[in-house]
Amino acid sequence: MDVGFSTQKKIAQLGQKVDATPCTVVSAIAIGELSVPFGSLLVYDDSGLCKVPTTKAHLDKPLGVALRQLYSEGYPAKNPIAALRNGRVWVKCEDEVIPGDAVYVTLGAEGARFTNKSAENAIKLKYAIYLEVSQGGLAPIEVNFLGGAQ
Repeated sequence: MDVGFSTQKKIAQLGQKVDATPCTVVSAIAIGELSVPFGSLLVYDDSGLCKVPTTKAHLDKPLGVALRQLYSEGYPAKNPIAALRNGRVWVKCEDEVIPGDAVYVTLGAEGARFTNKSAENAIKLKYAIYLEVSQGGLAPIEVNFLGGAQ
């Protein structure tokens, strides 16, 4: 029987909470037939459900960031999603970022990709900042979507 565990774990995983500071997590259900990857930005849909943003207009109603759950790769379609509305979370960001930088997103077929302000066609995400430099393609951000975009 193997009772050991790997000591070569990553510093963080996509969609993982950064620390144990107080946060607000809500449960939501995404529309559509696609799964929602961990660390994805989620926005409200007109029907009251949520979705991954595909247009700039969607960014006016941010819901949160999809949190990591257990060992899967994401949330299956039409299943409840834990969305971080207020707190700190690790997201995918391969660009060089500096602590305190504003968070920008670029939109594509897969949804919003987190980036820094130097990227083309980047849209500033209100109420979000980078906390540290990116490490291995991940960077911690702090979000506060409790009041919605103003």
